[in-house]
Amino acid sequence: MNWKSTWILLGLAAGLFAFIVLVERNVATTDAPPTRLLSFKANQVTNIQLRLTNQLMLRIDRPKAGALWNYSFPINYPAKVYAVEWLIQALEEAVPVTLIQKQELTDAKRTIAEFGLDVPQATLTLQHEGERTEIMFGSKTPVGDGVYVQVMNQPDIYVLDVELVNKLPRTFQDWREVSLLPPAGVPINRMEVRSAGRGFTIDFDMTRRTFVLSHPTKARADTAKVVGIIEKLRNAQVTQFVTDNPRVDLEPYGLQPPEAEISFLAGSNDLYTVQFALQLGKSPTNDPSVVYARRVTTTNIVLVPKSLLEGLQKTHSDVRDLHLVTFAPQAVESIEVVGMENNFTVQRMTNQTWVITEPTPTAADTNAVREWLEMLSRIEGAVEKDVVTDFAPYGLAAPSRRYVLKSSVTNATGVVSNRVLAELALGNVQDKKVFARRPDEETVYSLLRDDVFRLPREAWQLRDRRVWKFSTNEVARVTVHYLGQSRTLQRSASASWSIAEGAGIVPSINPALEETLFRLGDLQANVWVDRGENKRAAYGFTGNTSKIAIELKNGEKPQTRFVEFGRPGYSPTGLPYALTEIDGQTWVFEFPPTLYFEVVRDLLNPMSPAQ
Repeated sequence: MNWKSTWILLGLAAGLFAFIVLVERNVATTDAPPTRLLSFKANQVTNIQLRLTNQLMLRIDRPKAGALWNYSFPINYPAKVYAVEWLIQALEEAVPVTLIQKQELTDAKRTIAEFGLDVPQATLTLQHEGERTEIMFGSKTPVGDGVYVQVMNQPDIYVLDVELVNKLPRTFQDWREVSLLPPAGVPINRMEVRSAGRGFTIDFDMTRRTFVLSHPTKARADTAKVVGIIEKLRNAQVTQFVTDNPRVDLEPYGLQPPEAEISFLAGSNDLYTVQFALQLGKSPTNDPSVVYARRVTTTNIVLVPKSLLEGLQKTHSDVRDLHLVTFAPQAVESIEVVGMENNFTVQRMTNQTWVITEPTPTAADTNAVREWLEMLSRIEGAVEKDVVTDFAPYGLAAPSRRYVLKSSVTNATGVVSNRVLAELALGNVQDKKVFARRPDEETVYSLLRDDVFRLPREAWQLRDRRVWKFSTNEVARVTVHYLGQSRTLQRSASASWSIAEGAGIVPSINPALEETLFRLGDLQANVWVDRGENKRAAYGFTGNTSKIAIELKNGEKPQTRFVEFGRPGYSPTGLPYALTEIDGQTWVFEFPPTLYFEVVRDLLNPMSPAQ
């Protein structure tokens, strides 16, 4: 054993122990520290003053509890609410780590200068409920995880978490609010965008989240777009404070006059206005990604991201709500379709299914009704004319079709009545558009004809979308007609395949073909398009169309199911049209696109003349 090394280590340990006893012992508490150092409530503080050494750095105030914090010195400007609130809340809950009583200092012949409290690095003064609390921050503890503090008129020294002093601002700029707009909750009901050729005014109720364009044209405003503008402004942050001089020459910054202003008002009172210099030539030459802006209430000039302004350069047309019907889909309990020839009504049942109640009671496809409501909620038009006094030229004096969405309302006496949620009227067709209107507006809109085409116009379009149902084991033969050729595939009871008629080779074990036949056995239409044998030509079912005939055997008389595919280019959606016979009637429908790909791969492609 090396006794020399051992004695050296023991000596070091003894020296460390002596340091702890003689030095750190002096900062040990002789009594249990108080639960909390300060006796005030954070929500009662109305004034905060901070001095660094002996220099007054800042003073912030709020008129009452719950109000916003604002600088009163050295500038008049909003303060970062979250930063201020965090500090005073942390001070309210601060529990000393260590207490050094005055008697201990006297006995050890130590002074407050040893703790950095003769000239504190920071002095924080709080005004609350007519009282004053002053906290002086000295130097950090030797380990660095605490800070020595004294409270006004108390000779004792405490050790608090160093995070408290670390969160104090080092310059008055540190607590300045960098948001471009005031925090949410400020009562406003109007937004004005003032810009040459782009100005518009929006009145709104933030509680109900309703928005109306009141200038230059009275119209509905798109809630999502307006909220997007407000949120974009609210989330924007100042990248740099340029000047706080209220008398600064605005012209060099492109703000005399400004090229755009956005104001938020309560009634006619302008509460908050931001001016922008949108000219690229007025951007700081060393950073083209930012532009100048000016908050009128505080008269200071700041830099903000140019991308913010590019997103705000909108006209009243850009924020106009072009949805023809506005409703909550879950609130709709009945839909009435009133046409010149075909009227029908769909009613929602208590189990959330839908039935066609008129003209003939029958079950409706729930998914079809749900998609119908989604289409109605999304459909947007273009403004044809804003103020119309004669709707006859547009076919809207006596609409060709109306969709009326209703919900049930029960009054105080228990009487149930229907309330109209939304209504859409359709008029003349012109080229690729259909004229439309809302009953509560004098505006005529135009809708894309292809969009209108997808809206149900007759009750049969809402029937169950299942075309047929059979199992793969019921399949006996499949005959395919394609490009003037035909071939018949035979399926055995053991699920092996062979060519019964026509040329070609088919694998006897064919999992892909089995899967395609399995999916064909539960065929469902994407959309019912039309019905009637006389409608063939209108949907491309002329000449040598592709056809698949499936012979079934199930112990009874053999049955055949068939499906034909129309020529491409007839469907406005691009989905393939298919035709079959159901209950002795010809039906045209949109074929599921994924299944169509598998049918082409496994049944039609092998018929290619190249093979």
